[in-house]
Amino acid sequence: MFLVPDKIGDVTYLVFTGEDPRRSGYTGDVIDDVTLDYDMQAVHAWPNGAPSPEVCVGRAPADAKHFKVFKYESDRQAAGYQPVPGDPVVFGSWLDYLNLRTQPPNAETPDEWWYDYLDKLDEAARQRRERTPEDEEPASSDRDEVARWVAKKHFIADSGIREVWYLPKEAPPHEIRLLEVNDRFIPNEDSVDATDVGLNVGGSPFQLSIADVSTDQLEQLKGDPTRLPAGWSLDGSLVWRRRGA
Repeated sequence: MFLVPDKIGDVTYLVFTGEDPRRSGYTGDVIDDVTLDYDMQAVHAWPNGAPSPEVCVGRAPADAKHFKVFKYESDRQAAGYQPVPGDPVVFGSWLDYLNLRTQPPNAETPDEWWYDYLDKLDEAARQRRERTPEDEEPASSDRDEVARWVAKKHFIADSGIREVWYLPKEAPPHEIRLLEVNDRFIPNEDSVDATDVGLNVGGSPFQLSIADVSTDQLEQLKGDPTRLPAGWSLDGSLVWRRRGA
């Protein structure tokens, strides 16, 4: 087995591979012929009432190439292993590790890679806003047109928004009600609350009411619309998705 400490931002990953990373073109430092003791199921298990796992790596005092992953720092200290800073990850090859790092993340992606990926999305969105001229005003002061214009601006401003649901039914004539589906920032999973913002377009005043929901919350609302803010209805809604805004 081989070990490569790979630093990404403030985080170091201790990458253990079965295949020599140099065969995949890696030119950095590689620790050869290491052994690893890592009981993943035991280390990451978190029974109810137990303290959360700390997951730390130690090096054997009598063998500089033998590493062990401990559930708690106290376990490492009790075993007499030397601390090795970094988060352990195990792959068959260096290319497997690179593919996970460079491809869009999935449910198994480590948290820090998720954060790095989201930071890149936000930076790309910021650069796009600087390059792309925005419509200063909607084409008309018609409420539906203003709602579409607001949705488009929000898609560009926040890369986390996947869909915008426009809910005109039961709304007063100058109120725009939007559900914004965003799985990256949800204030409260137990309730759906709207934030009201004043909006003046072409001399026409509107009340813009926005509620952020997750995909799971949206599905719950479809089955139980009473969880919507008071007076809101999904009936007659118009949905804009990022590509069709």
